[in-house]
Amino acid sequence: MLRTAFAGLFSVLTAAGAAQAADRITVGMASGVNQVTALVASEKGFFKEEGLDVVVKPVERGNLAVEALVAGSMQFAEVADATFLAAVDKGIPLVALGAASRGFTGKIVASPSLGGVKSLTDLKGKRIGIQVGTGVHNVFLRLISKEGMKESDFKISNVRVTDMPTAMASSGTFDAVLGWDPMMQRIVQAGYGKEVISAAQIQKMAGITYPLLLVTQRDYIKANPQTVQHFVNAYSRAHQWIRQNPDGALAIYLDAIARMGAPMDRDIVRTMMFEVDKFGGVRFIESDGSELSGSAEFLHKNGVLSKVPDLKSITDPSFAAAADAKFK
Repeated sequence: MLRTAFAGLFSVLTAAGAAQAADRITVGMASGVNQVTALVASEKGFFKEEGLDVVVKPVERGNLAVEALVAGSMQFAEVADATFLAAVDKGIPLVALGAASRGFTGKIVASPSLGGVKSLTDLKGKRIGIQVGTGVHNVFLRLISKEGMKESDFKISNVRVTDMPTAMASSGTFDAVLGWDPMMQRIVQAGYGKEVISAAQIQKMAGITYPLLLVTQRDYIKANPQTVQHFVNAYSRAHQWIRQNPDGALAIYLDAIARMGAPMDRDIVRTMMFEVDKFGGVRFIESDGSELSGSAEFLHKNGVLSKVPDLKSITDPSFAAAADAKFK
């Protein structure tokens, strides 16, 4: 699924050319609570203070952000490791600069009539909706493999997370869905489901920290190293500000989702933002490397990647390391 999503993209690289420095920079912002870093960097003026004019654009799926990077309509994007690795495998010259945020966001919401669900084993044979090809789907596959199960043990259907509330409202469509907020909370609040396995539980079971990667094109780095540094600085400053002002960050995110027409309970959002450590800094940490390596090996084993890449050749930790050292 991931390989086919990027099929043909490499052929447009020559036409698109290397990304050029522009008066305005666009970053593809991830969905859900992972938006907080970019929102804070924008709302608190960190991009402007770094001398940048940045447009923050929500993107529904990581592969759409990759397409925008290739086309030159975006200069940076936040993507899951599976999306990044699949793009690189197709020859798209992306480089991961650091972690835009960390922390798994996927959770399982089951039909109210489905009782006694405490683990994935309890869902064997059940109809489960997942947005196939996403980082959340990749974690699900890795987790069931770790627990001695396979995808065929479940009745998996591909459904976009944005369509999950409607799907769960239709009785009999799914027994459960695996997605992220605010859509999962919409299902719960409407009475169409109940949260049975939280994001924190899945993260613990899988033994992951789930870095959301901040990526750009290799040629953009070569042509605009100072711009890249200033951009990563803004993300680092946002991480620092969130750690020091959790209530302020919460207010910024609540305001953002209210403007999007998806207001949520303050306490629920607080849990979403801080139940796991998401904002410890943009620099790569040891677990990021091991997780990226493990994901690459798993994807290669399952035929998604043609080979396991040399991680040193597709990551550049220097900008994030410098930023975090400056903004401790």
